[in-house]
Amino acid sequence: MRILLVLGTSTGGVGTHVAAAARSFAEAGHRVGVIGPAATEEQFGFDDRPRVMFAPLEIPVGVGPRDVRTVRRLRRLIAAFRADVVHAHGFRASLLVSAALAGLRPRPGFLSSWHNTIMSTGRRAAAERLVARRIARSADAVLGASEDLVGLARELGASRASLAPAAAPPPRFSEDVNSALLRSRLARELAFDRRGLILLAVGRVAPQKDYDLLLEALALLAPEHPEVHCLIAGAADPEELDRLRSRVAELAAAGRRPSVHFLGQRGDVGALNQLADAFVLTSRWEARALVLQEAMLAGKAIVATATGGTPGLVGDAGILVPEGDSAAFAAALRRIIEDPALREELGHRAAQRALELPDEARAAEILLEAYAAAGAAPADR
Repeated sequence: MRILLVLGTSTGGVGTHVAAAARSFAEAGHRVGVIGPAATEEQFGFDDRPRVMFAPLEIPVGVGPRDVRTVRRLRRLIAAFRADVVHAHGFRASLLVSAALAGLRPRPGFLSSWHNTIMSTGRRAAAERLVARRIARSADAVLGASEDLVGLARELGASRASLAPAAAPPPRFSEDVNSALLRSRLARELAFDRRGLILLAVGRVAPQKDYDLLLEALALLAPEHPEVHCLIAGAADPEELDRLRSRVAELAAAGRRPSVHFLGQRGDVGALNQLADAFVLTSRWEARALVLQEAMLAGKAIVATATGGTPGLVGDAGILVPEGDSAAFAAALRRIIEDPALREELGHRAAQRALELPDEARAAEILLEAYAAAGAAPADR
């Protein structure tokens, strides 16, 4: 089969997912093409393997006059590749593919993967729903990265919609890291007691991650559990980081200072998972967060908000609380802080559940099954 994958700008999960799928398809003997921004190719090196070709196409984030030229080039690339199936990732890439395929004969199969939900409000949310509705109705099938996205696609008129989670990170031996030494070094650098209990959060400092909720929950615990420290690893917008630090100062002035430390972008998240006592995720929405899967593989107790695909991912391997409820989040944290046996049990469950998640080969099989179900098949060329 000749499979064409299309994506927009990505520095994380979507690009990782597409790269893994391209690699698995190529290893299975399919011809694979990838279309996307040049910067995305530099990040993931899609064509650094046999049977995979890459064609650069800048895909602007917003809708504008340049879309006409982008659609024309995309149509030419699809025709030149002689694709049996075009699989677009994300709303923006899917909208452009939908336009490029209009009137194209022969028309390849068209599948759209949805990795994010509609989180805007007001007129913007209405406009985004219109875009999603067009994609849902023009695609042969919609693949949702989480169960709620599948439901959204069906609500908006998709003829076929199914779950197609990204591959879990491969299990591997722990890095050769002296966790006690790293803990001591961080405690010295950040001025906290190395014997305290360490929580870890990983993700960019952005509104979707709702670190305000985390700060509020930690502040509620601070008077009774001053030994608890939370490390936050992730790139940050300077203004957002300043705002959160100001919030910490406000809570401190009220006598409830949360012991939280912003580490910035880190290349040693695996090591941080090893030294942490538990992993926390306060996002307003996630599909099936890769950072959460990495923490599960490391055998960490999980406390997370029950949004998007997180309940389906975590199951009973963690404590899930309603999104936006700082009191409930603090109560869940209190349980794992005060009950080491529960913390250990949840960690064991998380590690076991992580090993049951689909690997790269199985994730690729799920996609190929979806292509076949949507009627995509190798053409006689």
